[in-house]
Amino acid sequence: MLPSLRLAIYCGFGVFFWIAALLVPGFVVVALLYNLVLILAAVLDFLLSPTPAEWEIERHIPERMNLGVPNAVGISARLKGQRELAKPISLTIRDESPLTWQVKNEERENMHVARVTMPIKPRQETRTEYFVTPSRRGDFEFSHLNARYPTLLGLWHRQFRREAKQAVRVYPDTTEVARYELRLRQGRLRDLGLHLLRLRGQGTEFESLREYTTGDEYKSINWKASAKRGKLISTDYEIERDQTVMIAIDCGRMMTAMASSREAGGLGLEAGNSSENSPVSGLQSSVPLSKLDCAINATVLLSHVAASMGDAVGLLLFSDQVLKFVPPRKERVQTGVIIEALYAAQPTLVEPDYMAAYEYLIGRKVRRALVVTFTDLIDAEASRELLLASGALRRHHNPLCVTINNRDVLEMARAYPERSDEMYSKAMALQMLQSRSRALEELRQRGVGILDVEARELTVATVNRYLDLKARMAL
Repeated sequence: MLPSLRLAIYCGFGVFFWIAALLVPGFVVVALLYNLVLILAAVLDFLLSPTPAEWEIERHIPERMNLGVPNAVGISARLKGQRELAKPISLTIRDESPLTWQVKNEERENMHVARVTMPIKPRQETRTEYFVTPSRRGDFEFSHLNARYPTLLGLWHRQFRREAKQAVRVYPDTTEVARYELRLRQGRLRDLGLHLLRLRGQGTEFESLREYTTGDEYKSINWKASAKRGKLISTDYEIERDQTVMIAIDCGRMMTAMASSREAGGLGLEAGNSSENSPVSGLQSSVPLSKLDCAINATVLLSHVAASMGDAVGLLLFSDQVLKFVPPRKERVQTGVIIEALYAAQPTLVEPDYMAAYEYLIGRKVRRALVVTFTDLIDAEASRELLLASGALRRHHNPLCVTINNRDVLEMARAYPERSDEMYSKAMALQMLQSRSRALEELRQRGVGILDVEARELTVATVNRYLDLKARMAL
């Protein structure tokens, strides 16, 4: 229990009356009466106001949260008992959320701590929410709920704490999967930057018959159907579905670097939910993501798209050794299996062993697959092992190397230097970019597909490259 500012002001008036009584003896009675009334009012205010035991407060959180995007945390409160109040009580609740997480209120303003205030009426449950943006994957815990409310006359502030520890798991961002499914149903995948191609007249699986049009290949003409109908009929084929995609993720030293500040989601929509009408819609976050986190978020959508197109999808996590292997399967539930495998993956300060990872994959006798490797390169010397390992992999699979370029280095190389230190930084940045370019070009000459993009474009660019390879039957 704490005295309020109102009570302090009233006590100040009491002191004034006592000072006046020293100068004017008749004010003694007034001062005494005023202070007695004030003491009585303060006591009654304390006794007649709701006690902490009459409050029910609760936190509502999902068991899983998404990395790097706002997640809603609900707070509910109810005042028990049969008392009637002239006006609602303003209850302020401070939640002990994980310290490193970014916190925003409903007005989308940043907060230092998770604090919400709501008017409470007797026997009515009131709900509100705030938003947290996790900065790392893994296990986290929300701690206690701390509450404060004024008494009926506003002379005191009463406060209490509720034991409300709750565990929560932070997973890779799956909101992009929800956005993909929504836009797929709406036929608006181009809004996300995705080019879901369905090439007619190519592929190996029969789809349908249609009337011949100028430009169709002669080999697509179905002569039997043409003879029956008395006109030329072409056969349409679907792109082959029964293919394999293996996603290999480097969890070594180079993937610990920070790659981006995530802003408003990766697919061009508001972060946090798949619907524009969501309460999270419009919330923006700026959370540093490591290169590994960016690669994992891209993996989630890539595996979902590949599985939805009928391809078998698998996962290989490695650093200086193989960390985890998920055999490729065709079921759509495979995306959930991959997300579960990615949940606890963290980068470590070791050099990646590409040869060991690729030899392990070859030894698992996986059918010929598109092997998408998320990694990072500095120069040809540092990537020598990747060059050697890719040569061995090329004989069994179709390798695609996906790297995240450093926007800071690119901007430094493009900047016009005005001081000597800036000139030195520009020279170093240009040297790094040239070395990196030579390493990527050498990989390309060895027959390895290359995709080098900024972190904010990684997810869309990776999925589009997969769709392009699939459309050209190059998996």
